[in-house]
Amino acid sequence: MQFLPKLENQTENEFISELMADCLDLHVFAKAATIQTLDKKNQTGIMSFYLEYGDEPQYELLRLLGFYSEINPEAQKDMLPKINELAAKARSYINKLNKQSPETRRIRGSAEYLYLEGASPEEIVTEMIDTGVLAEFDSNKKALFDNHLNKINLYLNNFPSHSKIEEIKQKEDWDTLDLGAIEELERKNNELTSILVKRENLH
Repeated sequence: MQFLPKLENQTENEFISELMADCLDLHVFAKAATIQTLDKKNQTGIMSFYLEYGDEPQYELLRLLGFYSEINPEAQKDMLPKINELAAKARSYINKLNKQSPETRRIRGSAEYLYLEGASPEEIVTEMIDTGVLAEFDSNKKALFDNHLNKINLYLNNFPSHSKIEEIKQKEDWDTLDLGAIEELERKNNELTSILVKRENLH
């Protein structure tokens, strides 16, 4: 999970495959606490949803890499600066996450999951305060609800509305969070999983 620049002795395909594996590693690291609570079916669904709507660098990069093999060599060359920019962004994001406790990292993934289950940002904050995940007051006894709400809204900013999510589910006959029914995203998810398995077998 290093997001290294392309090495001189690396082929383009090796470089892209390594970045894709790093993206999947970062997905697992950032969302581990949430993923562990889901069955395999919903793990696939939520990964597909992040591939479509996630605004964290691993998902932005995956969306870009998904087009890389589909374009001509000249366009691939033009895409490399953006790829390197997002890889640098991912490295910075890893540093940020490494400074957080597992409990803090769990907040974003949990908020996203609750939103996909139909909870509003206000309901998410209320539940997290009630369950002790978020503090209700600061050291000066000042209420923190609005601060928490602003952060949760920031996490969910790129997600579609609940009505849109329900519309998509009904149109495609999806179960809750079974967003893996998107055929193209499912294919990409399977490719990423295969890359990670092969990578683990080498160690």
